[in-house]
Amino acid sequence: MSLISDMVQMLERYFALPHHQDTELADALRQIQAWQRTRIHRANHTLFTNPKTAPLAHYIIDRIYSDTAFDILAEQLLTAGNNAQAGSGKLEKLIPKNTLATGLMGVSATCDAIELDLALAKVYVAHHQGTPIDDALMIRLYQAGNDKAERIRQIRHISDVCHASYQQFNSFLLQKAFKLAKSTAYSNGYQPLYDFIHDGLQAIAAIDKIDSFSVPFVATELGIIERIYDDKPIYDTFA
Repeated sequence: MSLISDMVQMLERYFALPHHQDTELADALRQIQAWQRTRIHRANHTLFTNPKTAPLAHYIIDRIYSDTAFDILAEQLLTAGNNAQAGSGKLEKLIPKNTLATGLMGVSATCDAIELDLALAKVYVAHHQGTPIDDALMIRLYQAGNDKAERIRQIRHISDVCHASYQQFNSFLLQKAFKLAKSTAYSNGYQPLYDFIHDGLQAIAAIDKIDSFSVPFVATELGIIERIYDDKPIYDTFA
């Protein structure tokens, strides 16, 4: 039950974040996440247009940088987790343990990204409310709201999720077992988590080698972080 307990604690912490009760903060977060999605799509354009890497690029980035979409998933996951802890669900028996652990890594990466962007939103509301969000302002928000090491850790975390997913899902027997668990998972109320993992599995399946995505993505994102904290324009180097 440790994986379920970890998931419940993670999601309870997520729902305790202040943007769930503060509409101004929530609006600022959505604006910042919209900027993040646009920036990442632009800087990593080739990953989003290459048919082998595009499914994973969209899966990771468009899910991570959307608190609204994640809230729906998180609410359903929290309910499923609480049911499992109460004995009315059998999540760890329905989804292979290693597969579940990998899926929860993705949930954790999403929570981390939202929490870091929330710190930027707090600075925006406190000091820049109403100012249009552009690259120059975002550089200031990063420098004031996030520690550089935290952002580097976030990027590494995304890379870890990619590699763990590729290693875990690149197994015919596991994929077959996972597919067989679908109807039971759905009937026991675990459709959100099953679909979250399934979509990741489908995205991973399109890639020949995970390094085709992770290596250029990490290099590009780390380069941008360096430029942000060196107070340099984000796109001097990136198309």
